[in-house]
Amino acid sequence: MEKKKYYLTKEGLNRIRKEYEDLKEKRREKLKNEAPEVFHSEDVNPEYLTFRRDLGILEEKISKMEEVLNNVEIISSPEEGCKEVKLGARVTIEAGGQEDEFHLVGTMEADPNLGKISNESPVGRALMGRKEGEEVPVSSPIKTVYKIKKVRYQ
Repeated sequence: MEKKKYYLTKEGLNRIRKEYEDLKEKRREKLKNEAPEVFHSEDVNPEYLTFRRDLGILEEKISKMEEVLNNVEIISSPEEGCKEVKLGARVTIEAGGQEDEFHLVGTMEADPNLGKISNESPVGRALMGRKEGEEVPVSSPIKTVYKIKKVRYQ
């Protein structure tokens, strides 16, 4: 089975690396300072069970970050003057007489509130590979036709 690629900008990769290091440090601190002693009795130690659960959650997050870092692909800008929508593009669209701008990013960095949409979202998938001036039908909850007004890269 082919491993999933995680597409990130350089800034996104730096954020993930920092988060990964912070999680590893948190794990070290937890093991050093918070590990309760295991009592050898028939009673279940709730403090120990809570510690094990919290440590398991932390280990799962670290494992996910390692998977991302081992399968990352940096989003790079295409050649200058490219008018095709690719990862990293800032796309100005018009729909229903209103203009909007999207920044097309990988799923790890998507934040629709900030105008960052994933290449795997319905709109992102529909825009990928299209060019300036094209009309793109998008079927999400309702069918909308987006006209690509401008494609730019930073």
